[in-house]
Amino acid sequence: MLIVVSSILHATVYTFTTDGGVLKLNDQMSTISFKGIVYTIVDYKDNTPEINSVFCKSSNSRKMFLFDFTKGNITEYNYIEIFEWKDVAKYNKADLVAGLYRNIDVYIINNDIRGDKVNLFRQYANIVIEGIKNGTIIMNGDGTFTDTTGKLSSSGTFERNWLGKIKNTPNNILNLVVDYVLDYIKGRPTCNSNWKQVGKPYLILKVDKSE
Repeated sequence: MLIVVSSILHATVYTFTTDGGVLKLNDQMSTISFKGIVYTIVDYKDNTPEINSVFCKSSNSRKMFLFDFTKGNITEYNYIEIFEWKDVAKYNKADLVAGLYRNIDVYIINNDIRGDKVNLFRQYANIVIEGIKNGTIIMNGDGTFTDTTGKLSSSGTFERNWLGKIKNTPNNILNLVVDYVLDYIKGRPTCNSNWKQVGKPYLILKVDKSE
């Protein structure tokens, strides 16, 4: 078992050879190099004297590397955006949005949506999913949704004709979309953090120091 004191993160350059690749931490330049990408270090956190979190970013991503010297490994995490069902649960926003787009056709088929309703359903579904993506759609604790742009609204009940069939109205189609999103979210795994672990921890095989 490799044990290194926390002062390792306050030297100049440390090269960690792991079973997942070579990671270089340059304290003077405030950078981490790993798998061909150079990250700028934005913050350190000493969880304990021998467990350290290093937060960093590149031009298109944010990372956290957890150095656990008690176990002799480094764990890599990706930053993820969260979509919250208020006071109920949190979800990986990217996975949620991708899944909602991917399963539109399944919902249409399973719920026998036909004719002109199909195009209108797709139109409203795209608007709602994009709202989830950009943060303008908020999910309330009771399972209802709020559009902060004020462009979408429905009564929450279906309008029917004298035969009891659901009318082809924007209100009804939007209600179907809300049902679709709510049903899908209920079946998704939740998450408790903005940091998603990447694979297994990397075992530290060797540490080299240079000034």
